[in-house]
Amino acid sequence: MNKVEEPFAERVAEIIILISSLVIIAFMITGGCEGSGGASPTPQPATTGFPPECDGTFDIDLSCPATSLAGSVCLPYICDIIDDSTEIPEIVDNITIVFGKKCTDTDCFRLECEDLKNESGTVAEEASIVIESVNDTPVGEDVEGQESFGFPKGAIFIGGEEFFLDCNSAVVP
Repeated sequence: MNKVEEPFAERVAEIIILISSLVIIAFMITGGCEGSGGASPTPQPATTGFPPECDGTFDIDLSCPATSLAGSVCLPYICDIIDDSTEIPEIVDNITIVFGKKCTDTDCFRLECEDLKNESGTVAEEASIVIESVNDTPVGEDVEGQESFGFPKGAIFIGGEEFFLDCNSAVVP
């Protein structure tokens, strides 16, 4: 290289370094390619799932299931009301129920419920439910353990008639 070309090459190298430095500084200030002007992103609340106050309300104690269900204010159960007095049992209605909002426990196995509704209207203004099993495990005072997100089954008494209540799923947000 001759003496004239050296200062030109040095200037080009300096300009490249200067531009690169400015680009890197700009990325650092803005937070990168998808930056927000240097500010940390604000955590967004979860839009699905159960709120923290629901923690611990999904377990059903097998020795006292009615009390557990009466404390469950977050989980909507989907239950069939079945007439099992005929040779072929028949679903006569269904309900979606949050036991803790509609029912109170009168003992470890019985719930007294009010204002049970489904999509088409009122199923029962008053009903009694006797829990006989959870996830097909028979319940009783001497039964130990619990079922998380357990599905209760048993008898439901509506207007003096006895039906079978089969809670078979839940609505999880």
